[in-house]
Amino acid sequence: MNSIIFESNFVGKVKIMWRAQFSNGDILEEFDKKGQEILFRKVLDRLDDLENLSIVLGNRVYTVRMADGRFSTAIDGKEGHFFALDVDVADLKHIRPIYFVRETIDFNMYRGPLGPPRVNFVAVGFQANLNGCNVKRYLEIFPDMTFIIKDK
Repeated sequence: MNSIIFESNFVGKVKIMWRAQFSNGDILEEFDKKGQEILFRKVLDRLDDLENLSIVLGNRVYTVRMADGRFSTAIDGKEGHFFALDVDVADLKHIRPIYFVRETIDFNMYRGPLGPPRVNFVAVGFQANLNGCNVKRYLEIFPDMTFIIKDK
């Protein structure tokens, strides 16, 4: 699979990459040192010791902690933390990561695709069980590097 690229007037072209950090200090990135893609399945296989999941966009990093659902952002290594929770984190059970990319393809019924896909946003966050219900909270990060917090 090719790298997914954000493109905007604000940042130019930026490669989107996920990074997972585990409790034993291991770090797994979407691409290894040889440029080979690592499947996200490798992260899902290690949910029990997953500490953080991050989206890396050039000099910006957007992270969610699996222990408590806390989000953080970092620009040029300067980190800021914020909680996006209106519930007691002790009530969250079975926290799992959310990561996906939403793209748009312009399509003509007679000619097919009218160009390559455009990335609308990339999402990182968590889902968990709360009082018997599945809840989701994630950041939708846009090509201009702004983001919104979504609840489902």
